[in-house]
Amino acid sequence: MRVVIAAMGAVVMFTGCSNNEYSGNAYDSRNAGEVSMAEQGVVVSVREIDLKPEDTSAATALGAVGGGVLGSMFGGGHAKLATAAAGAVVGGVAANQLASRPTKGNEYTVKLNNGSTIVLAQAKDPPISVGQQVRVVYSRNGRSRIIPA
Repeated sequence: MRVVIAAMGAVVMFTGCSNNEYSGNAYDSRNAGEVSMAEQGVVVSVREIDLKPEDTSAATALGAVGGGVLGSMFGGGHAKLATAAAGAVVGGVAANQLASRPTKGNEYTVKLNNGSTIVLAQAKDPPISVGQQVRVVYSRNGRSRIIPA
């Protein structure tokens, strides 16, 4: 039973650590119904980059809570408190390390139909290649994205 609970805790702890916020296909629910401006262009270069997460505090906290819960399942008396504390530290550190890992992305240089050139970084989803016609979508919240035209 402890193994099942520990496995469930690990799944919950690390599920929050994945990161697709940089994807051209990822939208926040608050963006539903938001009007955005778009321009057409063609991709003239693609360069692989690392996208580093901005804030890992939520993952660290979730890992610490999960680790503390898992650690409290072992030992008895004062040992139970010690294993819970150790679990919280290990869980927090492990989750922070996982959440801090950069995501692979691309830097796209796009020649717009109006003659100007822009550069935008985003995750590799959706896949976009040199020479491909794209739409650059400018959001009011300052987050732009490139999608296939």
